Amino acid sequence: MKYIAQIGFIGYLTAWSGFFLGSLASIIMKKSGARFLGSMMGFTAGLLISFICFEMLPGPFEEWGLYKGIAAMLLGVLLSAWLEGRMNNLNRWHKAGLLLTLGVSIHNLPEGMALGSMLHASYAAGISLAIMIAIHCFPEALAVALPLRQAGVSALKLLGSAFIMAIPMGLGAMGGVFFSGLSPRFVDACVCFSGGVMLYIACGEILPESKEIWNGRMPALGAMIGFVIGVMLTERL
Repeated sequence: MKYIAQIGFIGYLTAWSGFFLGSLASIIMKKSGARFLGSMMGFTAGLLISFICFEMLPGPFEEWGLYKGIAAMLLGVLLSAWLEGRMNNLNRWHKAGLLLTLGVSIHNLPEGMALGSMLHASYAAGISLAIMIAIHCFPEALAVALPLRQAGVSALKLLGSAFIMAIPMGLGAMGGVFFSGLSPRFVDACVCFSGGVMLYIACGEILPESKEIWNGRMPALGAMIGFVIGVMLTERL
């Protein structure tokens, strides 16, 4: 039991470090001008799209099947569209932030399972994977926190949310010791589903709003730069 708790703590700390730094960066960026903020919103959208397309989805598509993966992804898209319609009492920034929180949390559970099983099999390889996951959590947290910060959520609440958002990763890491080997298809389904949620928000909320913040070329250029950097990070990691 102590061993499982240690793996869970490593998973939690991995996600928390990335989420905390991403939330902290969003607080600093909120004080910047409209041009910079719009550019960074575009940048995070491009980074998210790149991460979804080249890091999240290829593995499940190959191992589970392309059409099954697309079906799970579309289910995430449809759920996001439905939830967005139920959030008419919230402003657009709250919608984007809350829906992205849902997508990131769902994604973190199977990602934590993968981390837990890796740590169980090889501690050194598991720590390497933990570093990669922490790096990936940074842009995810940035994408979540920037809309919420724009909606007026306090800096203290944003930093506190990092503690909560990291919980699924810790639970997943503990469960990964037992369940990832027994039901790998469940992990694939969760990854594809959460990819659909995050893709919908990146394309339908963050990118359009980045142009509203600054109606110039910089948000589009930021999205392209974020996409390219995401590709480079994926290839190197």
